[in-house]
Amino acid sequence: MSETHDPSKVEEAAAAHDAKLTPFTIFRYVASIGLLIFSIIIVGALMFTGNTRVASETNPWVAIIVCILAVVWLSMIEGQQASLVGLPPVDPDLYKDSHPVTYKNAALAFKGDNLDRYLMGRQFMVLLVVFVINQCAGPLDPTVDVLGLPDGVKLVFLDIGLGMIIFTCILGQLTTQVNASHCMIDFINNYFALFTLYTAMAVEFSGIMHCSYLIQNILSAASG
Repeated sequence: MSETHDPSKVEEAAAAHDAKLTPFTIFRYVASIGLLIFSIIIVGALMFTGNTRVASETNPWVAIIVCILAVVWLSMIEGQQASLVGLPPVDPDLYKDSHPVTYKNAALAFKGDNLDRYLMGRQFMVLLVVFVINQCAGPLDPTVDVLGLPDGVKLVFLDIGLGMIIFTCILGQLTTQVNASHCMIDFINNYFALFTLYTAMAVEFSGIMHCSYLIQNILSAASG
């Protein structure tokens, strides 16, 4: 058996990515989980007061559902980027049969300059989805009572937006980026990923962001 397939080597490589559970590390994990749970509760309660744009103009349940769908799509957008950026060195024949949808994603993304075009489109999508989340979960009036919390807590978590930042970053961005970077082939082996890729390509094709190419050429010429 070759060294690259030695079980002991595989275990050592996996162990290298594991964090040692020191008391300080455990404290940070617990604090992060606590902040995430509290942020979800306070933002959800805010939406049920009808004190967000979507909740006030439609219904709190509409705001909740749209916000969840937006976070789910954001998680795919962010995770897919980690997968597609990391996959080019991998031979597609290695996963062509075992992961056919991943192969379809890669075949489209790695054709010509499609990867650059995808990255352009997905950046617009990230900003759009985050804007939708803000419309669903951002407070209209930060002074309105939410769970009887003190004004200082509401100021930090709702008015400044720390609560929305925490659950959006953890659930919609960082977690999926980490998972996708370690499971690049598995993460995009689904048609949701393929749909997201086509959507990003369509956004770039629309030309909304094409002034970026002009700015790139100007900066490139200016730098020599």
